[in-house]
Amino acid sequence: MENDIGNKLRTARKKHDFSLAYVGSMVNKSESIISRYESGESIPDAEVLRDLCNVLDIYTGDLFTTDEKHIIVNDENSQNPFGVDTLYLYYLGYKPNRVHTLTKYKLIIEIKENNDFIEVKVKSSDRKNIVLVGHMESDNMLCTIRTNNYKPKYSRYEANQILLNISGGTDGIIRGVMLCTDGLYVPNMKKVLVSKRDLSFTDDMVESLKLTKEEKDNIMKDDIWQANIQRSEDFEYKE
Repeated sequence: MENDIGNKLRTARKKHDFSLAYVGSMVNKSESIISRYESGESIPDAEVLRDLCNVLDIYTGDLFTTDEKHIIVNDENSQNPFGVDTLYLYYLGYKPNRVHTLTKYKLIIEIKENNDFIEVKVKSSDRKNIVLVGHMESDNMLCTIRTNNYKPKYSRYEANQILLNISGGTDGIIRGVMLCTDGLYVPNMKKVLVSKRDLSFTDDMVESLKLTKEEKDNIMKDDIWQANIQRSEDFEYKE
């Protein structure tokens, strides 16, 4: 495993045409220590590893991807089904420290295709801050985006998963759900809308993000939320 990590670090460094000395200076390590990381003689601790990934612009989790996983994740599931490099995500959430005050939120998902890995970066709506990083997998029915924010500048760890119904194609507004945690680490799931276009967050979109009566009835009956994220012909985007 150590040598696999070292090889991936070396490949990423050479891809950017960075010298050992430059990478070392960026993470406060000597050129010889970076060389030992790449050769597998030594493995960086978690903090240094995150710093290296930031410098080399790679996803930390990909360093630990094994050949066995590559066999399971086939080429079809490693393609970007949207055909664009930017998506817009809309959802309802509570403002910090303000209970029961729903607010409209929009995030920007940037997509980068690698040979067998679709990297995503989730940014705030002003594109200034990266809030989550991760990867995307999909078939012709469902797209899954898994992300986390495990970076030194964040005060807490957060894992996030988005499931999108792409069975009807990827044009128009796509429905899905997002599983995440709040500031107190309480898990919650909410509906989301995704679009290739940067849309105004309309009242119709807000209504479509709320639980339906049928969903509520099913929760009371089965204690399971069966989220309705099917394409709806009666929902069309209107400014």
